[in-house]
Amino acid sequence: MDFNYLIFVIIIPTLILIFFLYNFNKLGEYPTPLPISQNPKKEYIEAVTYTLIAILYFTLDIFILSRFNNSLGITLIFSTIMLLLIPSIIANYRDQWTSKDFGFTSEVKSKGIVILGILFYAIFGFKNTFMVEVPWYLLLSLIYSNAFLEEFLFRGIIQSKLERAIGQKKAIIFQGIFFMSVHIPVNCFNFFLDGNSLRLISAFLFQLINGFIFGLIFMKTRNLWISVICHYLNNWFGAIITLFL
Repeated sequence: MDFNYLIFVIIIPTLILIFFLYNFNKLGEYPTPLPISQNPKKEYIEAVTYTLIAILYFTLDIFILSRFNNSLGITLIFSTIMLLLIPSIIANYRDQWTSKDFGFTSEVKSKGIVILGILFYAIFGFKNTFMVEVPWYLLLSLIYSNAFLEEFLFRGIIQSKLERAIGQKKAIIFQGIFFMSVHIPVNCFNFFLDGNSLRLISAFLFQLINGFIFGLIFMKTRNLWISVICHYLNNWFGAIITLFL
């Protein structure tokens, strides 16, 4: 076991995430809860179903779609259909959701959460500087394919459905677990490549805690765009800095 890796790559970042998770929970007020669904079981089952669809998509992406010559275009098509169109059409036409129900609004319920979230994830994302090099066109596409689609599905759809089924705090916990689980294909694939069990554990741990924080940000702002920005900064701010240095 690499002691320095354990301390500086797993333990210290985990403690930082937990500290800020606590502060995100304490800062600002929880908004007025969404009305409880007349059929909470249906909402929960759909949240689980969309999570399974996302796991299926990421499995297809890793083992099949990425092998095509025009893999970027193909993955964008499949991700749009499976992560965006299917859940949004059902919520929009069957459940009569409005754009505001998904979090598409210019209103922000807690400005303190916005400031803390963007500053924290800009700093936390800085840790990846020089660790990964990503072409500029991929960085642009990742705004949509990574940050937006994941936030739309897990916060805009799944968390909103869970809140209507089991309440606000339980919704944040469950969507965080679902968010972590959707990374099983990529985490296991990376483990197959490098055999680093510490990296595997830390990946799941960071994804779980970040899922909780993204959920709190969306819950307390009721604005999907803020969680999209924070998600993108967390994953790719270091790559943006690397690109311009």
